[in-house]
Amino acid sequence: MRTGLVAATLAHPAFAQTATAVPDRPAVGTVAGTSIVNTAGLRYDLDGTSRSTVSNTVTIVVAERLDVALVRDDHDAVVVGAEPTVIPLTLTNLDNGNESFTLAATVSSAGITLRTLVIDGDGDGLYDPVRDVAPVDGRTPVLAPGQSIKLLAILAATSANPVTTPVTATLTVTAQSTTGSGTAGATYAQAGDGGSDAVVGLTGASASVAIPLSTGPVGPSLFKSQSVRAADGSQNAVRDSVITYTLEARFTAAVTGARIADPIPAGTVFVPGSLTLDGAPLSDAADADAGRFDATGGAQTGGAQGPGIAVALGQVAAASVHTVQFKAKIQ
Repeated sequence: MRTGLVAATLAHPAFAQTATAVPDRPAVGTVAGTSIVNTAGLRYDLDGTSRSTVSNTVTIVVAERLDVALVRDDHDAVVVGAEPTVIPLTLTNLDNGNESFTLAATVSSAGITLRTLVIDGDGDGLYDPVRDVAPVDGRTPVLAPGQSIKLLAILAATSANPVTTPVTATLTVTAQSTTGSGTAGATYAQAGDGGSDAVVGLTGASASVAIPLSTGPVGPSLFKSQSVRAADGSQNAVRDSVITYTLEARFTAAVTGARIADPIPAGTVFVPGSLTLDGAPLSDAADADAGRFDATGGAQTGGAQGPGIAVALGQVAAASVHTVQFKAKIQ
């Protein structure tokens, strides 16, 4: 419940445009703070007369579920030059209540500077320093259930000669519920809309996106990320939790014979049928499609031993991106 920010939401110079930029909203369920009231009835006959009575009334208030999504709007390779480079993102309130979110952004190398992270006032993906302003105190305006806003990360190369002295880096952008975040199921008593409890949802009320960057044509790059989901829906890395590994290969120039290999980490086992290329499933067997799971370790490169996955990309066009994903279960 963000009562202290409601007035700021209406007055925010970017929010009036942004609020309608994404009209389609995901289903968020019953609105937080709603009272669910129920009374039962009993009818009966006594001494030839039909009679009735009612039960006591029970009431429960729907808790606020704290959830958020943050995604990058495109998947093009990002080459940062001396002129500002703009990366558009979309933040969505998956909460069933009104919520604002605290934003943070970092770049892993001093060779690239994050100039600012702003709200895209008209949702056009283009940076206008007059219309597109940084969120006050690093927080978004209050978003209604299911509402989205557009964000823009503005970067520039620090070096005077970014192409001749290329660097690679990662931009990480994070959004967290201002009410609270943490393990799924954690409760903030009476902190939700209408005095309801606020309960952390499956996203942990936190979302982040990592975007690989470069300042020049340094050749293909491979970026790896991971996420964890336990049986109880939390992000705890405990026995039987499933780790999803995502490998993002970026190519600035055309190449041939491209191939991705990744060993299954010790302490985990491969989840059969989980291997995909650009979202399309691949079979585990060494057959006609591009991928396979090798239980013997022969699919690996660089002398790695043990089981692993391998995906043959073959001939790859310039300025292209391919994504491989697979799952492993913690033993």
